[in-house]
Amino acid sequence: MLLLGLVPVVRHGAGARADEGGPDGPRLTVATWNMCGVASWGCAEYGGGEQKAGALRSLAKDHGARAVLVQEACRGDLDRAGLGAGWRFVFQPYTQVDETGTAAPVECGDGRGEAGIGILAAAPLTDVSPVAAPQPEHGLRRGILCATAAPTASSSAATATAPPGSGLRLCVAHLSLPPTDRSDRGADLRDDQLAALLAAGTARTPGTTGSVFGGDFNSSPPGPNNRDAWIWPAAYFDTVRECAQERPDQRSGFAATHENGLKLDYLFTALPRHGCGRVDTGFSDHEAELLTVAVTS
Repeated sequence: MLLLGLVPVVRHGAGARADEGGPDGPRLTVATWNMCGVASWGCAEYGGGEQKAGALRSLAKDHGARAVLVQEACRGDLDRAGLGAGWRFVFQPYTQVDETGTAAPVECGDGRGEAGIGILAAAPLTDVSPVAAPQPEHGLRRGILCATAAPTASSSAATATAPPGSGLRLCVAHLSLPPTDRSDRGADLRDDQLAALLAAGTARTPGTTGSVFGGDFNSSPPGPNNRDAWIWPAAYFDTVRECAQERPDQRSGFAATHENGLKLDYLFTALPRHGCGRVDTGFSDHEAELLTVAVTS
């Protein structure tokens, strides 16, 4: 029943598994998925920990993901995912800050542990770095986290036991929601958060050959009808391209990734792209997005 719920909605280009290659190098698939794990945030209707963990396994086994960026993830669900002995993950919890400045973790409920963002990969994760970016003075602080999926001695395009390459930099972000008064640009943090993510995702990191970064941006693409288009630094969709971007000048017309009919989930890279897909896991209000890139071996 779980596998029937995982339907590839759209795919562009070549296949998506790590053991496929081409003239520009081996190919690797990275996914991003908002897991909608916090029961008190209206997520109880989207299944529990076993369903979420099963969906992660299917993204890896059935859809070829070798790295997954997650948001609204429960630490316990990641622990129980059972992706395999070669998989690792890093996790950064959300914090809720009250009017006195006291910070408390956000609990998923049902004994599933803290909620937060994370990076899972079929390889060791090194150089794990939280990224500094403005966060709300009071309320929910989400965050940005980067890590390098380091190659192992057994890593190769033939065995596909780990992402090939000399290290792929991965960054996950979950941006703040916009302010109620959209005329107050100073109260919107997403522009600064996008700039911080771009800087982290495109930095020249020793031992890496490229990067993929993204997550849930709580933002629509910067098309002509988006009153919040100003939040996007110019390099997005230009210096780095988005998973579903079909033309260099495309800034709108992307398929929705959220059940509200908007595209909120993104994967960006400067590496050669060879496929983009969406998967409705059936266990979140967000679809997963999967990007296949060429990486240097």
